[in-house]
Formats: sequence, structure tokens, C-alpha cells
Amino acid sequence: MKRKKIAIALSAALSVSVLAGCGGSDNGSNGGTTDLSSDVVTTYEAKDMTNNPEVAKNRKDTLVIGTIAPDGVFNPLYAESAYDMYPTELMFGALTAPQADGSMGEYLAGLPEISEDGLTYTYKIKKDAKWSDGTDVTAKDVEMAIKIACDSSYTGIADYRTGRVKVKGAQEYFEGKADSVSGVEIVDDKTVKFTLVEKSSSAEIVLGGTQPVNAAYMAKYYSQGHTDKLKETFTNPGPTSGAYNFKSYKKGQELVLEANDNFVLGKPGIKNIVYKVTTEATKLQMLEAGDIDLVDLSVSEDNVSHSEDLGYLGYKLYPTNGYGYICFNHNKPQFKDPAVRKALTVALDRQTITSSIFNKYAEVINVPQTKASWAYYEGDNKYEYNLEEAKKILDEAGWKVGADGIREKDGVKLTINFTGTSDNDVVDSILSVSNDDWKELGVKYTSEKMDFTAMREKQQGNDWDMMFMAWGLTNDPNDMDVYGTNGSQNKTNYSNEKVDKLYDQINKELDKEKAKELYKQLYTELNNDLPYIFVYQRSDMWAYNGRVKGLENSPFVHYTWNLYKATLAE
Repeated sequence: MKRKKIAIALSAALSVSVLAGCGGSDNGSNGGTTDLSSDVVTTYEAKDMTNNPEVAKNRKDTLVIGTIAPDGVFNPLYAESAYDMYPTELMFGALTAPQADGSMGEYLAGLPEISEDGLTYTYKIKKDAKWSDGTDVTAKDVEMAIKIACDSSYTGIADYRTGRVKVKGAQEYFEGKADSVSGVEIVDDKTVKFTLVEKSSSAEIVLGGTQPVNAAYMAKYYSQGHTDKLKETFTNPGPTSGAYNFKSYKKGQELVLEANDNFVLGKPGIKNIVYKVTTEATKLQMLEAGDIDLVDLSVSEDNVSHSEDLGYLGYKLYPTNGYGYICFNHNKPQFKDPAVRKALTVALDRQTITSSIFNKYAEVINVPQTKASWAYYEGDNKYEYNLEEAKKILDEAGWKVGADGIREKDGVKLTINFTGTSDNDVVDSILSVSNDDWKELGVKYTSEKMDFTAMREKQQGNDWDMMFMAWGLTNDPNDMDVYGTNGSQNKTNYSNEKVDKLYDQINKELDKEKAKELYKQLYTELNNDLPYIFVYQRSDMWAYNGRVKGLENSPFVHYTWNLYKATLAE
């Protein structure tokens, strides 16, 4: 399955979340922020375990991870939010997995053999790659994942048909003209060959990111044209190929996993994993009390210093491969005018929002990419906070203030209902900063809060205006799924012909230096057109009880890919 951007609820939460600070700073300046361009991971080890809570010390064979409540979708073809994605990655290995430098490395399979024309990718699944029931992971399991993702009734976000990577025969399978995807060839039990419609710069990442599903098990729930029964696998995922097996799930409370002794990369060092539901308000409290062992904290000077002061906590700190943003519903007439989008951005004091929550651990951004990426380009416009300039932008675009103080153009009122998640420091900061300024700008402005799941459900329809969310990115900078007109993760109805053409060029460009120039053009256009209000990139802070040893994570590598290496000290 292709590697996906992961949606996140944010408080200050971006990474597991990731996709989820008031220091005084002048309008839009970045003074005092850290340099997020470095990919160096700062690791702080616990210094004094004397006061480690007994409840944590007595948990000999179980790691408890704090999480925002997942949706309960533990099928790799359907998991979408970070809170479902992370445990699903523990249960279902991919053919290959991201490395710290952004490249792909071996996992269930070795690195692919790539044809000279860039159209075929051949993966050899490792001899010892087995499902948790002891049967072999085979090419048929890879094929099953692709067939489901290409089915006309499929509702997930994997896309081998119209996305960055187009597999030959995917369209014919989708249309019911074929009973297999011709571009997925089972060479033998342990070898699968993909043939593409056209070469793609994302192919090694997307194809390597495919997470096989157990073909025999999925066949009980799937036949061509009928994916509805697959919902039963969301909380009953069957045999797993990753480091851990599914054991139990209590919605809104916890998910329990147990070690998969058949895992190809080695028997996990920790027997049990429990995901316990937390909130942004209770994460640090639960970690301090020993009720959880690992959690992503909102990075701040207070959380860093408090973790160090306790003595028995460690943490990893690194630039987040993701960003926080406010999205527009581009189906609404007021947001079809780029002048409105620009004015709202200029009239929002993003520096105050960012520094009030993250202080020196984040900075304002103006493009949908992080400085950890080789493709990053900052764009030409900084959109520094200036309320008078924002008024001028709307005046010149013909949005006139009416007798009621609300701007109007061509019969369309400038109205906004802003939606954010509850118990979210970033949302609170946005509301405190935007309320007076946007109203003074001439906006009829209201707001509401709800839990993350409810907000994502609301976004599926058209009854919303603006939302604060975040994206957790991958090691592939190509985000056409989000900003392309027909992108599988384009939830905001954004469409820009120039952007679509640039993505088409990027997809076909295998030369990294030439691709970098295309990304510069892309980010220049997105910076000018503003599909979102880009708010910040922050640092990730993963804090953990000092008894946890061997965690490996970084901007491109989720902790899940290497958790099998971790151990619990006595």
C-alpha cells in the first residue's frame, strides 16, 4: 500500500498526532526559534530512576503507550489517522520501510530490482517472512492488498490507479473489466513484480510501502466489487506480519497487542504493548504517574524542563516531519477568491500563536513542507501579520464592508465558522488571536469545538468552512494526494491547474536535482495561492519512562518500525 500522509488531531500534537507556545515577538518574525533544518535527533536519557513510580517498575513485560482515542481501524488498507496508523504499523509490516536519511530499507522484503526504463519493480519477500499463524508471507498477499485498493467499492485512501504511482491494469480492475491487476505479477511465492503505466519518482517509496494483507483471511470478507464486509476486519485484523499481533480493543479505552514470535526481523524485546487512551491535558500527568511509558508530548520549555527535573523520564526531540494548518473548504464561494485566503492569513498573528504554545521549538511556515526534506523551498511570501494590509487586500479585491460591518462581494457574505478540536492548546490560541482581528477585518465569525473523530466526520461533508488540523508527512515529498485536484487525501476540494501540471512533471522526473527545481516551482505556486493557512512546523517530543531502552525514531522513521528492538530495563 502506498505511504500516506497521516491526519492528526492537534493540540499541540503533531506527530503521533503529528498530525496532533506567549513569547513576545513582532509581527511574523522568527526571532528566537530553533533551526529546524537539522535532522539531528536530540536524545535525553533519564538520570535518576530513584523516584520512578512503583506501578511502572512493576510492569515487567508490558509497554504502555499513550494515545488520543483511535477510530478503531486496524486494517492497513483503511487506517488513516495517526492513532490508527501507528498500531497498524506494528501489526502489518511493509515490503520496505523508511530509514533515518529518508531512503527505503529492507523490511519484509529486500530492496527492489528496478528495470532500466523505470517501469518495473521486483520485490523478493524474505524467506523467513511469516504471518503470526506460521504461514509464509507470499506474493499473493501483496496482490490481495493491491486488488482491494483498486476495487471500485474501496473507500480507503490507498491509490494505485490515479495517484502518484499508477499500476498497470489497476483501472481495468476498478472498472470490472479484469479479475486481476495485470501490473502485479506473481513470479513465484516469494517474488512479486509491479509494472507501472508510467515511470514515477515516488514508485520506490509507494510500492515499498505496500503492507501485504493475509490473502486467505481477507478472502473471507472480500470479493471483487464487494469491500463492505472488510469493516469486520477493522477490529479483527486476523494474522499479522509485523512485530505484534492484535489481542483486544476497547473503544475509547485501550488497544492490546502481543509479540509476534514469527516476526522476520527478530522476536520483539517487549512482550506486550498497550495503547491507553489519553488526552492532551492528561498525557504528562499519566507519564509522570507511571500509568503510561511512552507518549508524544506537546513540545515546550515547561515540558522539557519538567521531564528532566523528574529524573526518571527521557525524551527524543527532533524536527517534525509535518505541519499544523488551517484548511479552507474550497467549495464555499468566499474561499474561491485567493484574496480572501491571503487576507485571512495576513490578519492572523501566526507568530504569536506558534510561540505561545511551542516557544523556541517551532516556527511559522508558508509552504506545505518541512525543512527536514530535501525538496523544501520557503516560497516568496511571508504573510507577516498586518491587519491594515489585510483590509487593503480585501478592499482591492472588491469585498466591501456593509452596513452590518460584514464584507460582501457579488452577493456573497464573508462568513466563517471555524472548527477545532476540544482540549487543544493550539485551537485555543488561534481563537484568542483570531476572534477580534477577523471580526475587525469584516468577517462574520463563529467557532465550535469537537473531538477529533467528530471533526473528521464533519469534514467528509460540505457543512464546514475552516478547520485546524495537521499533516504528518512521509519520506516522499510528493503530496499530490493532498493538493492535486483528484488527490485521494484532498479533503478540502482544492483545485489548481498549474499545481496539477507540476505534480505531473514531478511524478515523471527521476533526476533528483531536476525534481528539486520542480518542487521549487510547486512551493512557489502553493505559497502564492494558499490552499491552506500554513501555521507552523514544530519539533516532536517523545517522552518515555527511563526503563524503556532502545527506542529508534526520527523525522522520517516512526517509532513503530523499530519498536521490536526496544527492551524494558529492570
